[in-house]
Amino acid sequence: MAKTPSQLLEDIRSDDPRVRCAAAEHPNATPEVLMIALRDKNNEIRWHAAEHPNATPEVLMVALKDKGIFVRSAAAEHPKATPEILDIAIKYKDEDVRWSAARNPIASPEILEIALTDKGPDVRKAAEDRIKSDPVIALQYAAYKASQKKKNPAKSSPAGSRP
Repeated sequence: MAKTPSQLLEDIRSDDPRVRCAAAEHPNATPEVLMIALRDKNNEIRWHAAEHPNATPEVLMVALKDKGIFVRSAAAEHPKATPEILDIAIKYKDEDVRWSAARNPIASPEILEIALTDKGPDVRKAAEDRIKSDPVIALQYAAYKASQKKKNPAKSSPAGSRP
């Protein structure tokens, strides 16, 4: 059933968690509805808000600070996550959040570089898979690495040699 944003605003404030959950995952949910959903005590409702296609970067930034790991991970993996969100997520203590950031379709070469040196093997593998599976990302990453060598020639030269 099609619901209007005003109906969804009413539903997201319902006493019934099933009604709130339906509002949080409804295709017509607005960022306002999603922000209210992120304040819900129910983890599933907050997760639906964080993974919703209508989530804005503002919604995702709030979700990234959530107490629930699945909510934070959904924010980090969301295609509308900004570079700022990914920069925060890739440095999180939770490996699942870092893994989600490394898997994000908009992860920059800088984010992938951080992920490739992560202590978590799943995070490193997610970054490797992103680079191997997307030729554009592979080229961007190669260009990034080349630019880093030009900026820091001492790091790329063997010890004791002169450029």
